[in-house]
Amino acid sequence: MATTINGVNFSQVGKDALTAAKVLLDDPSTWKGLKDILQNVADGLTADIKFIARKKLSGEFNEDDARVYLEDQKTIARVRIRSVAIITLQIAERVLNAVLDVFRIAVQQAIGWTVL
Repeated sequence: MATTINGVNFSQVGKDALTAAKVLLDDPSTWKGLKDILQNVADGLTADIKFIARKKLSGEFNEDDARVYLEDQKTIARVRIRSVAIITLQIAERVLNAVLDVFRIAVQQAIGWTVL
Protein backbone atom coordinates (compact mmCIF):
# COMPACT_ATOMS: atom_id res chain seq x y z
CA MET A 1 0.00 0.00 0.00
CA ALA A 2 1.43 3.35 -1.03
CA THR A 3 2.06 6.01 1.55
CA THR A 4 1.45 9.44 0.06
CA ILE A 5 1.91 12.62 2.08
CA ASN A 6 1.00 15.92 0.44
CA GLY A 7 1.44 14.40 -3.00
CA VAL A 8 4.78 12.72 -2.27
CA ASN A 9 4.68 8.95 -2.83
CA PHE A 10 6.94 7.51 -0.14
CA SER A 11 6.73 4.01 -1.62
CA GLN A 12 8.54 5.42 -4.64
CA VAL A 13 10.89 7.42 -2.42
CA GLY A 14 11.89 4.17 -0.69
CA LYS A 15 12.54 2.50 -4.05
CA ASP A 16 14.59 5.50 -5.19
CA ALA A 17 16.59 5.43 -1.95
CA LEU A 18 17.40 1.74 -2.44
CA THR A 19 18.46 2.41 -6.02
CA ALA A 20 20.77 5.21 -4.82
CA ALA A 21 22.35 2.85 -2.28
CA LYS A 22 22.73 0.04 -4.82
CA VAL A 23 24.44 2.34 -7.33
CA LEU A 24 26.76 3.61 -4.61
CA LEU A 25 27.78 0.09 -3.58
CA ASP A 26 28.39 -1.20 -7.11
CA ASP A 27 29.05 -4.68 -5.70
CA PRO A 28 26.42 -7.43 -6.02
CA SER A 29 27.54 -9.42 -2.98
CA THR A 30 27.59 -6.37 -0.70
CA TRP A 31 24.21 -5.30 -2.06
CA LYS A 32 22.80 -8.78 -1.37
CA GLY A 33 23.93 -8.52 2.25
CA LEU A 34 22.49 -5.03 2.72
CA LYS A 35 19.31 -5.02 0.63
CA ASP A 36 16.92 -6.35 3.29
CA ILE A 37 18.33 -4.08 5.99
CA LEU A 38 18.10 -1.05 3.73
CA GLN A 39 14.53 -1.96 2.80
CA ASN A 40 13.75 -2.10 6.52
CA VAL A 41 15.42 1.29 7.04
CA ALA A 42 13.45 2.82 4.15
CA ASP A 43 10.19 1.35 5.46
CA GLY A 44 10.99 2.68 8.93
CA LEU A 45 11.74 6.16 7.61
CA THR A 46 8.46 6.14 5.71
CA ALA A 47 6.57 5.20 8.88
CA ASP A 48 8.47 7.89 10.81
CA ILE A 49 7.61 10.57 8.27
CA LYS A 50 3.95 9.53 8.34
CA PHE A 51 4.03 9.79 12.15
CA ILE A 52 5.68 13.23 12.02
CA ALA A 53 3.16 14.47 9.47
CA ARG A 54 0.33 13.49 11.84
CA LYS A 55 2.07 15.14 14.79
CA LYS A 56 2.64 18.31 12.77
CA LEU A 57 -1.00 18.43 11.73
CA SER A 58 -2.18 17.99 15.32
CA GLY A 59 0.27 20.64 16.57
CA GLU A 60 2.11 18.17 18.80
CA PHE A 61 5.40 18.44 16.88
CA ASN A 62 7.26 21.45 15.64
CA GLU A 63 10.26 21.30 13.32
CA ASP A 64 12.73 20.90 16.21
CA ASP A 65 10.71 18.01 17.68
CA ALA A 66 10.72 16.28 14.31
CA ARG A 67 14.45 16.81 13.88
CA VAL A 68 15.24 15.31 17.30
CA TYR A 69 12.92 12.37 16.64
CA LEU A 70 14.59 11.64 13.30
CA GLU A 71 18.09 11.95 14.76
CA ASP A 72 17.23 9.02 17.03
CA GLN A 73 15.84 7.09 14.07
CA LYS A 74 19.00 7.79 12.05
CA THR A 75 21.10 6.38 14.89
CA ILE A 76 19.05 3.18 14.82
CA ALA A 77 19.40 2.95 11.04
CA ARG A 78 23.15 3.51 11.31
CA VAL A 79 23.49 0.66 13.82
CA ARG A 80 21.45 -1.70 11.63
CA ILE A 81 23.55 -0.96 8.56
CA ARG A 82 26.82 -1.29 10.48
CA SER A 83 25.76 -4.70 11.77
CA VAL A 84 26.53 -6.20 8.37
CA ALA A 85 30.02 -7.63 8.80
CA ILE A 86 30.99 -7.37 5.12
CA ILE A 87 31.03 -3.57 5.02
CA THR A 88 33.29 -0.98 6.59
CA LEU A 89 32.04 1.86 8.75
CA GLN A 90 32.85 4.30 5.94
CA ILE A 91 30.73 2.36 3.45
CA ALA A 92 27.91 2.08 5.98
CA GLU A 93 27.91 5.83 6.47
CA ARG A 94 27.98 6.51 2.72
CA VAL A 95 25.09 4.10 2.13
CA LEU A 96 23.01 5.65 4.93
CA ASN A 97 23.72 9.13 3.56
CA ALA A 98 22.62 8.05 0.07
CA VAL A 99 19.31 6.78 1.48
CA LEU A 100 18.84 9.87 3.65
CA ASP A 101 19.58 12.24 0.76
CA VAL A 102 16.63 10.82 -1.18
CA PHE A 103 14.36 10.99 1.87
CA ARG A 104 15.54 14.51 2.78
CA ILE A 105 14.22 15.96 -0.46
CA ALA A 106 10.92 14.07 -0.17
CA VAL A 107 10.38 15.16 3.44
CA GLN A 108 10.97 18.79 2.54
CA GLN A 109 8.37 18.49 -0.21
CA ALA A 110 5.85 16.56 1.89
CA ILE A 111 6.10 18.35 5.23
CA GLY A 112 7.92 21.56 4.42
CA TRP A 113 10.53 21.05 7.11
CA THR A 114 14.26 20.42 6.89
CA VAL A 115 14.60 17.68 9.46
CA LEU A 116 16.95 15.08 7.95
